[in-house]
Amino acid sequence: MRKIAATLLFTLLAAASALSGCGGPHDFRNVATASHSFGAGPGSQITLTLTDSWTTTSTAAVDVVHRTLIERFKQENPEIEISEDILDNALLKTKIKTLAAGNVLPDVFMMLGSDAEMFLENKLIMPVDDLLAKDPAWKRGFRPEAFDDFRIGGALAGVPMQMTATSIVYYNGEIFKRAGYDAFPATFDAFVDAAEKIKAMGITPIAMGNKDQWVAVSCLLSTLGDRFTGTEWFASIEDNSGAKFTDKPFVDALATVKRLSDIGAFNANLNSLDNIQQRTAYYVGKAAMFLEGGWAVSSVVADAPKPILDRTHLAVLPAVTGGKGRAEAVSGGSGWALALNANLTGAKLEAAVQLVKLLTGETAANMAAERGDISASLATSYDRSRSSALFEEYLDLLEKADMTPVYDVRLPPEVVQSLNKGLQELLTPGSKLTPETLARQIQDTYSLAVEQP
Repeated sequence: MRKIAATLLFTLLAAASALSGCGGPHDFRNVATASHSFGAGPGSQITLTLTDSWTTTSTAAVDVVHRTLIERFKQENPEIEISEDILDNALLKTKIKTLAAGNVLPDVFMMLGSDAEMFLENKLIMPVDDLLAKDPAWKRGFRPEAFDDFRIGGALAGVPMQMTATSIVYYNGEIFKRAGYDAFPATFDAFVDAAEKIKAMGITPIAMGNKDQWVAVSCLLSTLGDRFTGTEWFASIEDNSGAKFTDKPFVDALATVKRLSDIGAFNANLNSLDNIQQRTAYYVGKAAMFLEGGWAVSSVVADAPKPILDRTHLAVLPAVTGGKGRAEAVSGGSGWALALNANLTGAKLEAAVQLVKLLTGETAANMAAERGDISASLATSYDRSRSSALFEEYLDLLEKADMTPVYDVRLPPEVVQSLNKGLQELLTPGSKLTPETLARQIQDTYSLAVEQP
């Protein structure tokens, strides 16, 4: 078992240090957040604090659905006030860790799978097994695999919100045809060949925005790594049963990422753009593809010019010759869950559970399906005619693909940090970092994280 207390201390102190320039670990006045108080009426008796990343301006289905449901909750429950902090994902991850360090977590908050173990083991959040057991209909409504990222020993650390593949290739079929490919490449060697031909056409092969560091790990390496290592290797990493990041198949995966960078497959400014900005070059036809999760389907449908949307198709990274992974596999899972503060009791706990049920249940699933996203719960009744052709293509792709672990959801936080930072450096044009050196750095961090007490 990992030394959880050490892991927590390492991560939370790092988060507090990162925010020291913002006026101290609990001063977020200089951070771009939005705060709202919802549902407050003359007879308000309960105030719930909620921290999430569902921005009001987003076109992503998950954001639109949850914003709509929060509005419904406040209208139906005027006696409950919701004091909400809305942050982008990068700020949310940091702020939650910092609040945890001061034991001042919100009542309800979005939690990444990689943080679940340390929060639960340190009794900062409550297990949700009993809450689900008390409402069998709610529990039965979830996809069974949705819980995988949040099972800690015999307990469930949070309520999952969505299921998504994290490594989908969004590509312009017309550009690929001009490069000589009538269909998406079936092998990784052909994929590299197509990238080189597209580059020669004066078009960026892959638009990437890795400013926040997670895109390269979630959307590229998690699937590409599995192509080389196979999923059993990752299971051994999780169990600390012999696999190492210095094993040749994983080093080969890093070397392939470096190869893509060296041939100019990515835009040179990839480390100064985020995942939203990476789509801009694609929307204007200056990039042939971008890699992102299924969550981007609804945004592409809403934001892409019609000529680009009509040419957009979906694929997964192609097979690697000699690799141990399955060609049909794609990294994915629930990734994020709603967590409940361990200090909640009585009427306040009941109100928090009521909110979580609305945000994760059948209603949310049906609304998400109509808008082009897949919830952690099963959609039972929705108008398929309102779904886009791209969403239907996404559903077809998922029916053929098995989901494999997402590295930055399932690994210890400090290992994720090492992966994120190292991969960003590896992708930097002209980087002198070698795959072998990066693999050793990650393994050293991993060894400290899983050492026996």
